[in-house]
Amino acid sequence: MKIQEIEEKNWLAILSIQNDAYHQVGLEELDVLKSKYAASPDTCFACVSDQNDVLGYLLAHPWSGTQPPKLFEPLPDIGNSDTLFLHDMAVSSHSKGVGIGRQMVKELIKVALQKKIKRITLVAVQGADSFWSLLDFREISRATICPSYGESAVLMERVLIA
Repeated sequence: MKIQEIEEKNWLAILSIQNDAYHQVGLEELDVLKSKYAASPDTCFACVSDQNDVLGYLLAHPWSGTQPPKLFEPLPDIGNSDTLFLHDMAVSSHSKGVGIGRQMVKELIKVALQKKIKRITLVAVQGADSFWSLLDFREISRATICPSYGESAVLMERVLIA
């Protein structure tokens, strides 16, 4: 398997993985997902097999402010920021448990450090905060999160550069 920049031919598989992964949160349209990629292609990845099947994806983009971006809306122009928002990461159901998510996060952190990013934030949904905690993300207490993320959503961050 290899982690690479998302290619146009990967988007249908990404939509399929998103559809399988999210049961408590609605699905985002292709143009919304592509707006995240357009904002920062070098912090968005697809993990593909040796046969070029998409096994997982990660979408991260610059963000500023204390509230996470709203779901289901194309990303506004952010410009430069010292924070990345990890908008979405999902792994296909037949590829779970082999470290694909961890590898994509490791790649994101590598790129973020090269770009002098100070922190990565995300909203953990569907109980995924326990997974993110294992990757050194910590809850931001008393955060305001858009209700579209679901009732159990948790805003988290990982500080890279203090």
